[in-house]
Amino acid sequence: MLAYLKTMTDGERRLRERFKGVSPTDEGDGFWQIDFTSLGSQCRLFYAADSAAGATAYARAVLAWLAGFEARWSRYLPDSLLSLINARAGGAWTETNAELEVLLDLCDHHHFASRGLFEATSLPLSRLWDWRESHAALPSAAEVAAVVTRVGWPKVERKSGAVRLPLAGMALDLGGVGKEFAVDWVAGLAARFGLTRLMVDLGGDLAVRGEAPEGGGWDVGLEDPQDRQRLFCEIALPGGSAVATSGDYRRRFEFGGQCYGHIIDCRSGYPVSHGTRACSVIAARCSIAGMLATTAMVLGGREAVALLDRTPEAEGCVWHQGKRYESRGFRNFLLPDDGAAEADPHSSRG
Repeated sequence: MLAYLKTMTDGERRLRERFKGVSPTDEGDGFWQIDFTSLGSQCRLFYAADSAAGATAYARAVLAWLAGFEARWSRYLPDSLLSLINARAGGAWTETNAELEVLLDLCDHHHFASRGLFEATSLPLSRLWDWRESHAALPSAAEVAAVVTRVGWPKVERKSGAVRLPLAGMALDLGGVGKEFAVDWVAGLAARFGLTRLMVDLGGDLAVRGEAPEGGGWDVGLEDPQDRQRLFCEIALPGGSAVATSGDYRRRFEFGGQCYGHIIDCRSGYPVSHGTRACSVIAARCSIAGMLATTAMVLGGREAVALLDRTPEAEGCVWHQGKRYESRGFRNFLLPDDGAAEADPHSSRG
């Protein structure tokens, strides 16, 4: 085992402390719920369990795992393993473990499947365009071009049991795979506790198993990017599936009357600005849905919908310039009372 992982870090201790007092509440009809904050997001588990003891055991296992997972892979914790890898950029190799190998494999797969648009080394650009900061000026073209040279998944070096970022200033950000991986893992963990009906919601990325309390699919509302108090559509998510949403309407800053979101097109080094504000994707696994949603956001508009149409076993919708565009099979998931997507000559609905 990695020497780093033999003892609990200060980051994990703080995360575990935050979860103290979090326990499931009885929602009736054998269903239980816990609400908590993890991975920088508001989270919820809603699941059926035979007893309070069974519900509590699953909740404790989930929270313990999430505390360790965030402590290892958060770029915001200085003592995380990810921060160690980034600090060594341009220098030493870092030993990996099985979990990191899976995450790196996901980054590799997503980069290939997205034809290079999904980029796990985008952190230097995210820092340059940091939406949390107050910007007195925008980055210059020269600054952007210089940072782009430190971005690119093919630059990452891997060998058996180790990983290295060869250029000083390179940095990994597992945010594009981490939360979605966690959704899939937490949903899979339920089976070890004999739980077969549940919804895992980590910051709006979801996976469901079995039937909803009322039977059939699970009702999921997709947030309107123009008004977060409203939904722009509602879907029935069948058991054994997941949905992930990517958008630029929450994490962004304004400068000179223009909005700059957190999603970066690493080909140009600039935030996407083509009018696509959100994309939601349904797939068997949240990790796949998340990759497609992020890639669709980079592509935008008609290209985003075309990506979904040519991807087997995935459906989705794109909010683009005030209208909803759908992949060909997305309408099969809409609740019966949901209105049709706005008519548009470029809609791919068939």
